[in-house]
Amino acid sequence: MKKFLSKNIHLLLIVFVVINLFIGFINFTYSKQDFIAISFGIVGLLGVTYLAFHIEVRKRRKLKEKDEIVYKGGK
Repeated sequence: MKKFLSKNIHLLLIVFVVINLFIGFINFTYSKQDFIAISFGIVGLLGVTYLAFHIEVRKRRKLKEKDEIVYKGGK
């Protein structure tokens, strides 16, 4: 379980942010505070999505480099 969480915590964070944003849309009452909260939620979702995408790209590059080194018979 610990290994799963350490590898996929960024994806779980996206799920939590999406759930929170969805709940914000359900309880929306057209007040100024709700508009501010939804806009901050959208900015947070975009930030977490970028972070998760960046982490996944780095992980795949690292695995690809590792496979190339093993395939070439290097270090």
